[in-house]
Amino acid sequence: MKRNRRSGFTLIEVLLALVILAIISSVVYSSFSTAGQSVEHAEAQRDSTDLARTLIAKMSSDLSNAFCSPGTSAALQSKTVFYGKKVDTPGDDSIGRIDSLFLTTLTNWRSPNSKEMDLWEVGYFFKEKPEGEGYVLMRREKRDLTKDEPPLEGGTEYAITDKVEELRLRYFVGSQWKDESGSSSPCRNFGQLKAVEISLTIAGGRQYITQVEIPKIQQISP
Repeated sequence: MKRNRRSGFTLIEVLLALVILAIISSVVYSSFSTAGQSVEHAEAQRDSTDLARTLIAKMSSDLSNAFCSPGTSAALQSKTVFYGKKVDTPGDDSIGRIDSLFLTTLTNWRSPNSKEMDLWEVGYFFKEKPEGEGYVLMRREKRDLTKDEPPLEGGTEYAITDKVEELRLRYFVGSQWKDESGSSSPCRNFGQLKAVEISLTIAGGRQYITQVEIPKIQQISP
């Protein structure tokens, strides 16, 4: 009489299959996790690059159209300014510098019927966060320069971003680079200013550097 062979799996075979399945699942999960992290990292780098390009483009436009002359007209006498200030962050060497810049520039793009001038005052500076964890890059705009307000006062300010870890500005005056410009008077050394170097470090440590030539604008549209 022929005996039937026993069908099915033994306990050892089942356990071995489960172990193999667990290993495969772990490898698949690890692959997806690594891919996800790579995508997130790439997106973060792209966002940082986009932010840096936008900031540098805006600052470069303001700088390349800068105008500073104390005696421009009776209405604008002593209203123009170009003042770059070196600012070291207190008590935290890892952050470095958060420089500020205030200037009058011909970038106030107005409508044809607007009574505003092409010239306005803009500024870039940092404010500490309320919770004391880092700084926020701010921008200030003052459109009406005929008001009885000295440079660096008045206007409207708003936050740009809190993703800037460091902003270093250098000024090529005459034949040498300096960390400040116009420190003692609004337009001092502007006639000798040839270029400004912008060094921007975005959160995560990525650094972007560019240099902006400063052309000398002789006239202002009324």
